[in-house]
Amino acid sequence: MNELFLANASIWFSPEFLESLHQWDASLGGILFVISTICHYLGGSSFFLGLISFVYIYYRPKLAFQVALGLLTSGILGYVFKFYLESPRPFPYPEAFDEKAFGLPSGHVYTTTVVWGMLLYYIPKLWFRLLSVFIILYMPFSRMYLKVHYLGDVSLGFGLGILHLLIILFLLNQFYSKDEQVFIITEKYRTLSLLGIVITLLPITLDSPYLSEEHHHTLVGMIMSSGALGGFWLGILFYPRFSQKEFLQWSMPSFNFRLGSDSFWFFWKTFLLRLLVLGIVILLLYVIPGTLIKKSVWKDDLLLRYIRYLVVSFALVFLVPMILQKIQKGKFL
Repeated sequence: MNELFLANASIWFSPEFLESLHQWDASLGGILFVISTICHYLGGSSFFLGLISFVYIYYRPKLAFQVALGLLTSGILGYVFKFYLESPRPFPYPEAFDEKAFGLPSGHVYTTTVVWGMLLYYIPKLWFRLLSVFIILYMPFSRMYLKVHYLGDVSLGFGLGILHLLIILFLLNQFYSKDEQVFIITEKYRTLSLLGIVITLLPITLDSPYLSEEHHHTLVGMIMSSGALGGFWLGILFYPRFSQKEFLQWSMPSFNFRLGSDSFWFFWKTFLLRLLVLGIVILLLYVIPGTLIKKSVWKDDLLLRYIRYLVVSFALVFLVPMILQKIQKGKFL
Protein backbone atom coordinates (compact mmCIF):
# COMPACT_ATOMS: atom_id res chain seq x y z
CA MET A 1 0.00 0.00 0.00
CA ASN A 2 2.81 2.42 0.91
CA GLU A 3 4.61 1.64 -2.34
CA LEU A 4 1.42 2.32 -4.31
CA PHE A 5 0.94 5.65 -2.50
CA LEU A 6 4.52 6.72 -3.19
CA ALA A 7 4.21 5.71 -6.83
CA ASN A 8 1.04 7.79 -7.23
CA ALA A 9 2.55 10.73 -5.33
CA SER A 10 5.77 10.76 -7.33
CA ILE A 11 3.97 11.36 -10.64
CA TRP A 12 3.20 14.93 -9.57
CA PHE A 13 6.89 15.83 -9.61
CA SER A 14 8.28 13.19 -11.94
CA PRO A 15 10.76 13.95 -14.76
CA GLU A 16 9.76 10.62 -16.30
CA PHE A 17 6.19 11.87 -16.67
CA LEU A 18 7.45 14.94 -18.55
CA GLU A 19 9.49 12.71 -20.83
CA SER A 20 6.42 10.59 -21.56
CA LEU A 21 4.71 13.63 -23.10
CA HIS A 22 7.24 13.49 -25.95
CA GLN A 23 6.11 10.09 -27.19
CA TRP A 24 4.36 11.81 -30.13
CA ASP A 25 7.43 13.80 -31.19
CA ALA A 26 8.08 11.61 -34.22
CA SER A 27 4.82 12.73 -35.81
CA LEU A 28 3.65 15.84 -33.91
CA GLY A 29 6.80 17.09 -32.22
CA GLY A 30 7.23 20.15 -34.40
CA ILE A 31 3.61 21.23 -34.07
CA LEU A 32 3.46 20.67 -30.31
CA PHE A 33 6.71 22.57 -29.77
CA VAL A 34 5.55 25.57 -31.84
CA ILE A 35 2.17 25.77 -30.10
CA SER A 36 3.80 25.33 -26.68
CA THR A 37 6.32 28.07 -27.43
CA ILE A 38 3.52 30.42 -28.51
CA CYS A 39 1.70 29.64 -25.26
CA HIS A 40 4.89 30.44 -23.34
CA TYR A 41 4.82 33.99 -24.70
CA LEU A 42 1.03 34.28 -24.39
CA GLY A 43 1.46 33.80 -20.64
CA GLY A 44 4.35 36.25 -20.30
CA SER A 45 4.35 39.74 -18.78
CA SER A 46 5.20 41.52 -22.05
CA PHE A 47 2.24 39.98 -23.87
CA PHE A 48 -0.17 40.81 -21.04
CA LEU A 49 1.17 44.38 -20.92
CA GLY A 50 0.43 44.74 -24.63
CA LEU A 51 -2.97 43.01 -24.34
CA ILE A 52 -4.21 45.21 -21.50
CA SER A 53 -2.87 48.34 -23.23
CA PHE A 54 -4.72 47.40 -26.43
CA VAL A 55 -7.99 46.66 -24.62
CA TYR A 56 -7.66 49.93 -22.68
CA ILE A 57 -7.00 52.17 -25.68
CA TYR A 58 -9.11 50.45 -28.35
CA TYR A 59 -11.83 48.31 -26.83
CA ARG A 60 -13.20 49.05 -23.36
CA PRO A 61 -11.26 50.90 -20.63
CA LYS A 62 -13.38 49.28 -17.93
CA LEU A 63 -12.60 45.78 -19.21
CA ALA A 64 -8.89 46.64 -19.20
CA PHE A 65 -9.05 47.58 -15.52
CA GLN A 66 -10.96 44.42 -14.66
CA VAL A 67 -8.49 42.20 -16.51
CA ALA A 68 -5.50 44.10 -15.08
CA LEU A 69 -6.86 43.58 -11.57
CA GLY A 70 -7.18 39.86 -12.21
CA LEU A 71 -3.75 39.61 -13.83
CA LEU A 72 -1.79 41.54 -11.21
CA THR A 73 -3.45 40.09 -8.12
CA SER A 74 -3.01 36.55 -9.45
CA GLY A 75 0.58 37.39 -10.39
CA ILE A 76 1.38 38.63 -6.89
CA LEU A 77 -0.29 35.69 -5.13
CA GLY A 78 1.32 33.20 -7.49
CA TYR A 79 4.78 34.48 -6.64
CA VAL A 80 3.93 34.55 -2.93
CA PHE A 81 3.08 30.84 -3.12
CA LYS A 82 6.29 30.16 -5.05
CA PHE A 83 8.39 32.11 -2.55
CA TYR A 84 7.18 30.18 0.48
CA LEU A 85 6.60 26.72 -1.02
CA GLU A 86 10.19 26.70 -2.41
CA SER A 87 9.51 23.91 -4.87
CA PRO A 88 12.25 23.52 -7.54
CA ARG A 89 11.57 23.30 -11.26
CA PRO A 90 12.67 20.42 -13.48
CA PHE A 91 16.46 20.52 -13.76
CA PRO A 92 18.35 21.55 -15.79
CA TYR A 93 16.47 24.72 -16.69
CA PRO A 94 15.61 24.95 -20.40
CA GLU A 95 17.96 27.73 -21.50
CA ALA A 96 15.62 28.92 -24.27
CA PHE A 97 12.97 29.98 -21.76
CA ASP A 98 15.12 31.23 -18.86
CA GLU A 99 12.74 30.16 -16.08
CA LYS A 100 14.67 30.38 -12.81
CA ALA A 101 12.03 31.19 -10.20
CA PHE A 102 10.50 28.43 -8.08
CA GLY A 103 8.01 26.20 -9.84
CA LEU A 104 5.02 25.61 -7.54
CA PRO A 105 2.50 26.80 -8.64
CA SER A 106 2.92 27.49 -12.35
CA GLY A 107 2.56 31.24 -12.80
CA HIS A 108 1.78 30.94 -16.51
CA VAL A 109 -1.08 28.54 -15.82
CA TYR A 110 -2.36 30.58 -12.83
CA THR A 111 -2.46 33.97 -14.58
CA THR A 112 -3.57 32.55 -17.94
CA THR A 113 -6.56 30.86 -16.30
CA VAL A 114 -7.55 34.13 -14.61
CA VAL A 115 -6.94 36.52 -17.53
CA TRP A 116 -8.31 34.41 -20.37
CA GLY A 117 -11.13 33.26 -18.10
CA MET A 118 -12.14 36.89 -17.54
CA LEU A 119 -11.92 37.64 -21.26
CA LEU A 120 -14.03 34.56 -21.97
CA TYR A 121 -16.61 35.79 -19.44
CA TYR A 122 -16.77 39.41 -20.63
CA ILE A 123 -16.42 39.01 -24.43
CA PRO A 124 -19.45 37.09 -25.78
CA LYS A 125 -18.04 36.10 -29.16
CA LEU A 126 -18.08 32.38 -29.95
CA TRP A 127 -14.74 32.29 -31.80
CA PHE A 128 -13.05 34.23 -29.00
CA ARG A 129 -14.50 32.01 -26.31
CA LEU A 130 -13.30 28.89 -28.13
CA LEU A 131 -9.83 30.43 -28.43
CA SER A 132 -9.83 31.31 -24.71
CA VAL A 133 -10.86 27.79 -23.69
CA PHE A 134 -8.13 26.30 -25.88
CA ILE A 135 -5.42 28.56 -24.38
CA ILE A 136 -6.58 27.85 -20.82
CA LEU A 137 -6.64 24.07 -21.34
CA TYR A 138 -3.50 23.80 -23.45
CA MET A 139 -1.31 26.01 -21.24
CA PRO A 140 -0.76 23.32 -18.53
CA PHE A 141 0.29 20.79 -21.17
CA SER A 142 2.63 23.31 -22.85
CA ARG A 143 4.46 24.06 -19.58
CA MET A 144 5.09 20.36 -19.03
CA TYR A 145 5.96 19.70 -22.67
CA LEU A 146 8.63 22.43 -22.54
CA LYS A 147 9.89 20.83 -19.28
CA VAL A 148 9.65 24.03 -17.24
CA HIS A 149 7.01 22.65 -14.83
CA TYR A 150 5.93 19.39 -13.24
CA LEU A 151 2.39 18.04 -13.24
CA GLY A 152 2.01 19.18 -9.63
CA ASP A 153 3.02 22.73 -10.55
CA VAL A 154 0.47 23.13 -13.33
CA SER A 155 -2.28 21.35 -11.39
CA LEU A 156 -1.96 23.70 -8.43
CA GLY A 157 -1.68 26.69 -10.78
CA PHE A 158 -4.85 25.66 -12.60
CA GLY A 159 -6.76 25.03 -9.36
CA LEU A 160 -5.69 28.37 -7.87
CA GLY A 161 -6.49 30.11 -11.15
CA ILE A 162 -10.06 28.74 -11.23
CA LEU A 163 -10.60 29.71 -7.58
CA HIS A 164 -9.11 33.18 -8.13
CA LEU A 165 -11.24 33.68 -11.24
CA LEU A 166 -14.47 32.77 -9.44
CA ILE A 167 -13.66 35.04 -6.49
CA ILE A 168 -12.70 38.07 -8.57
CA LEU A 169 -15.73 37.73 -10.87
CA PHE A 170 -17.97 37.50 -7.80
CA LEU A 171 -16.39 40.60 -6.25
CA LEU A 172 -16.57 42.60 -9.48
CA ASN A 173 -20.21 41.66 -10.02
CA GLN A 174 -20.98 42.45 -6.39
CA PHE A 175 -19.20 45.80 -6.01
CA TYR A 176 -18.46 47.02 -9.55
CA SER A 177 -21.81 47.38 -11.29
CA LYS A 178 -22.30 47.87 -15.02
CA ASP A 179 -23.00 51.58 -14.48
CA GLU A 180 -19.93 52.12 -12.27
CA GLN A 181 -17.40 54.68 -13.49
CA VAL A 182 -14.04 53.35 -14.63
CA PHE A 183 -12.04 55.97 -12.76
CA ILE A 184 -12.25 56.88 -9.08
CA ILE A 185 -13.35 60.48 -8.59
CA THR A 186 -12.47 61.46 -5.03
CA GLU A 187 -10.94 64.31 -3.04
CA LYS A 188 -8.86 61.76 -1.12
CA TYR A 189 -6.82 60.71 -4.14
CA ARG A 190 -3.50 61.68 -2.52
CA THR A 191 -4.15 59.65 0.61
CA LEU A 192 -5.37 56.67 -1.41
CA SER A 193 -2.41 56.89 -3.77
CA LEU A 194 0.08 56.85 -0.88
CA LEU A 195 -1.79 53.92 0.67
CA GLY A 196 -1.60 52.02 -2.62
CA ILE A 197 2.15 52.63 -2.94
CA VAL A 198 2.78 51.51 0.64
CA ILE A 199 0.80 48.30 0.15
CA THR A 200 2.41 47.42 -3.19
CA LEU A 201 5.89 48.15 -1.80
CA LEU A 202 5.50 45.53 0.94
CA PRO A 203 7.09 42.66 -1.06
CA ILE A 204 10.40 44.56 -1.08
CA THR A 205 10.64 43.88 2.66
CA LEU A 206 11.25 40.22 1.76
CA ASP A 207 14.56 41.10 0.12
CA SER A 208 17.69 39.82 1.83
CA PRO A 209 21.34 39.27 0.86
CA TYR A 210 20.90 35.66 1.98
CA LEU A 211 18.21 34.76 -0.55
CA SER A 212 18.89 31.90 -2.91
CA GLU A 213 18.88 32.53 -6.67
CA GLU A 214 15.42 30.95 -6.95
CA HIS A 215 14.10 33.15 -4.11
CA HIS A 216 15.55 36.23 -5.81
CA HIS A 217 13.99 35.51 -9.21
CA THR A 218 10.66 34.72 -7.54
CA LEU A 219 10.78 37.99 -5.63
CA VAL A 220 11.60 39.87 -8.84
CA GLY A 221 8.36 38.59 -10.39
CA MET A 222 6.42 39.59 -7.28
CA ILE A 223 7.91 43.11 -7.41
CA MET A 224 7.05 43.51 -11.10
CA SER A 225 3.40 42.62 -10.48
CA SER A 226 3.24 44.85 -7.39
CA GLY A 227 4.76 47.82 -9.21
CA ALA A 228 2.35 47.43 -12.13
CA LEU A 229 -0.61 47.21 -9.74
CA GLY A 230 0.57 50.38 -7.98
CA GLY A 231 0.87 52.20 -11.31
CA PHE A 232 -2.63 51.20 -12.42
CA TRP A 233 -4.00 52.30 -9.06
CA LEU A 234 -2.35 55.72 -9.35
CA GLY A 235 -3.62 56.14 -12.90
CA ILE A 236 -7.21 55.39 -11.85
CA LEU A 237 -6.95 58.02 -9.10
CA PHE A 238 -5.09 60.79 -10.93
CA TYR A 239 -6.61 60.72 -14.41
CA PRO A 240 -9.98 62.26 -13.37
CA ARG A 241 -8.13 65.13 -11.64
CA PHE A 242 -6.58 66.33 -14.89
CA SER A 243 -8.93 65.01 -17.54
CA GLN A 244 -11.92 66.78 -19.04
CA LYS A 245 -15.16 65.07 -18.08
CA GLU A 246 -16.07 64.15 -21.65
CA PHE A 247 -12.89 62.05 -21.89
CA LEU A 248 -13.55 59.77 -18.90
CA GLN A 249 -15.00 57.26 -21.37
CA TRP A 250 -14.02 56.58 -24.97
CA SER A 251 -14.33 54.04 -27.75
CA MET A 252 -13.30 53.59 -31.36
CA PRO A 253 -15.27 55.48 -34.04
CA SER A 254 -17.77 53.45 -36.03
CA PHE A 255 -16.43 51.72 -39.12
CA ASN A 256 -19.19 51.87 -41.75
CA PHE A 257 -18.74 51.85 -45.52
CA ARG A 258 -22.21 53.33 -45.94
CA LEU A 259 -20.99 56.57 -44.37
CA GLY A 260 -18.44 57.00 -47.13
CA SER A 261 -14.66 57.23 -47.31
CA ASP A 262 -14.49 59.88 -44.57
CA SER A 263 -15.65 57.31 -42.00
CA PHE A 264 -13.13 54.77 -43.29
CA TRP A 265 -10.14 57.11 -43.15
CA PHE A 266 -11.08 58.63 -39.80
CA PHE A 267 -11.28 55.13 -38.29
CA TRP A 268 -7.77 54.24 -39.49
CA LYS A 269 -6.30 57.63 -38.54
CA THR A 270 -7.68 57.15 -35.04
CA PHE A 271 -6.39 53.58 -34.87
CA LEU A 272 -2.88 54.46 -36.07
CA LEU A 273 -2.55 57.59 -33.95
CA ARG A 274 -3.50 55.77 -30.77
CA LEU A 275 -1.07 52.99 -31.68
CA LEU A 276 1.70 55.54 -32.29
CA VAL A 277 1.20 57.28 -28.94
CA LEU A 278 0.95 53.95 -27.11
CA GLY A 279 4.06 52.61 -28.85
CA ILE A 280 6.14 55.71 -28.06
CA VAL A 281 5.16 55.63 -24.39
CA ILE A 282 5.99 51.91 -24.06
CA LEU A 283 9.28 52.40 -25.94
CA LEU A 284 10.42 55.38 -23.85
CA LEU A 285 9.26 54.16 -20.44
CA TYR A 286 9.48 50.36 -20.70
CA VAL A 287 11.70 49.05 -23.51
CA ILE A 288 14.59 51.56 -23.41
CA PRO A 289 14.83 51.80 -19.59
CA GLY A 290 14.70 47.99 -19.36
CA THR A 291 17.54 47.64 -21.87
CA LEU A 292 19.68 50.23 -20.09
CA ILE A 293 19.05 48.77 -16.64
CA LYS A 294 20.01 45.26 -17.79
CA LYS A 295 23.40 46.63 -18.86
CA SER A 296 24.00 48.55 -15.64
CA VAL A 297 25.11 47.66 -12.11
CA TRP A 298 21.50 48.18 -10.95
CA LYS A 299 20.06 45.32 -13.00
CA ASP A 300 19.15 43.37 -9.84
CA ASP A 301 17.91 46.35 -7.82
CA LEU A 302 14.35 45.52 -6.73
CA LEU A 303 13.28 49.08 -5.91
CA LEU A 304 14.35 50.27 -9.35
CA ARG A 305 12.40 47.43 -10.94
CA TYR A 306 9.33 48.36 -8.88
CA ILE A 307 9.62 52.01 -9.98
CA ARG A 308 10.00 51.02 -13.64
CA TYR A 309 6.79 48.98 -13.67
CA LEU A 310 4.93 51.54 -11.60
CA VAL A 311 5.91 54.34 -14.00
CA VAL A 312 5.01 52.48 -17.21
CA SER A 313 1.66 51.30 -15.81
CA PHE A 314 0.83 54.81 -14.61
CA ALA A 315 1.81 56.21 -18.00
CA LEU A 316 -0.45 53.75 -19.84
CA VAL A 317 -3.47 54.64 -17.73
CA PHE A 318 -2.82 58.38 -17.31
CA LEU A 319 -0.35 59.71 -19.87
CA VAL A 320 -1.56 58.01 -23.07
CA PRO A 321 -5.17 59.30 -22.92
CA MET A 322 -3.93 62.71 -21.70
CA ILE A 323 -1.70 63.04 -24.77
CA LEU A 324 -4.58 62.01 -27.02
CA GLN A 325 -6.72 64.67 -25.37
CA LYS A 326 -4.22 67.33 -26.43
CA ILE A 327 -4.12 66.23 -30.08
CA GLN A 328 -6.66 68.30 -31.99
CA LYS A 329 -8.71 68.79 -28.82
CA GLY A 330 -9.24 65.08 -28.30
CA LYS A 331 -10.58 64.44 -31.79
CA PHE A 332 -8.87 61.02 -31.89
CA LEU A 333 -9.89 59.97 -28.37
